[in-house]
Amino acid sequence: MPYRFLFLLLRLIRFPQFKCRQLTAGEIQMCRSVFGDRIDYGKVHVMNHPFLPWQPKHILMAPSGYIHVRNALFKDDYSKETASYRAVFIHEMTHIFQYQHGINVVLRGAILQTAYFLSFGRYNPYQYSYIPGKSFWTYNIEQQGDIARDIYLQKLPNIIQETD
Repeated sequence: MPYRFLFLLLRLIRFPQFKCRQLTAGEIQMCRSVFGDRIDYGKVHVMNHPFLPWQPKHILMAPSGYIHVRNALFKDDYSKETASYRAVFIHEMTHIFQYQHGINVVLRGAILQTAYFLSFGRYNPYQYSYIPGKSFWTYNIEQQGDIARDIYLQKLPNIIQETD
C-alpha cells in the first residue's frame, strides 16, 4: 500500500495527528554500524500509529517493513535519544532487516508470543545464549533483535555482517 494513500486514509478516518517519516541520516548511520547496507533504508518509515489496537503504549513494533510507535514514544530522531531508546530502535530495525530478507515477521512473532503465553511466561523468546560461530539466522526473530541490540551496544561482535 503506498504510504501517501495510507497517510491520507488514517488522517481522514481517525488520526488527525498522524505522523509518518523516513529515517534520519543519524538513524541510518546508527543502523549501518550493525546492519551495514543490508537494509534498504529508503523504504523504512516510522509512524505514530500502533500496528495493533492493543499495542502497549511502551512498545515499538516493526513486523511489516516500517516501525509503529504510539505518540508518547514517537521521536523525530532516535539517534539523538538515550542509549536505551537507541537500543530498542536497533532491535526493531532487526525486524525491518528480517522482513526485507523474506522473513514473515508477523507469523513468527505470533508463534513466539503464543509460546510465551501458553507457557505462562516460562518461555522467554527474547532470552538467548550467545555461542561464537553460531549463525545469526539460527536464533529466533526476537533473539536476533536482542543480539543486534547487543552488537550496537558493543557487547557482542558483529555476527550479522558475517552472514548472508
